[in-house]
Amino acid sequence: MTGVPVFGSRMAGCPYIERPSAYAVVRNAGGCFALIRTPRGFYLPGGGIEASETPEQAIHREAMEEAGLIVESRALVGKAIEIVYSPEENTCFEKRCVFMEAEVVGQVPSHEGDHELIWADFDHAISMLSHESHRWALRGYTQPA
Repeated sequence: MTGVPVFGSRMAGCPYIERPSAYAVVRNAGGCFALIRTPRGFYLPGGGIEASETPEQAIHREAMEEAGLIVESRALVGKAIEIVYSPEENTCFEKRCVFMEAEVVGQVPSHEGDHELIWADFDHAISMLSHESHRWALRGYTQPA
């Protein structure tokens, strides 16, 4: 992923595992954005791309698991890399993120009890999001063309 912005700082001596990831920028009719509250912070709906998935398929699966949202992917918002350390896994990751605009087309019960769907206006979403790449994607999505 050359030419994409990189967020976060590498830790010396920590080998990094590349993790392809996909996240949805979802806006409701009131203009608020979907965020997922987890025990570790606030994120856009999404996560790791499984071996046989496209970014669109990962967004669809993750939004349903995390928030019970059935989404359809629309346009590409952007690509970025987020450098993170996961204390739970004691592992360093280079998350190669794809951010896509998505629209809610339905809702079902979510599967992950420690994840909560929060709708936030732009300013609150920017202040709440835990990863700079997610803030970057939201800012890029809302910039006039």
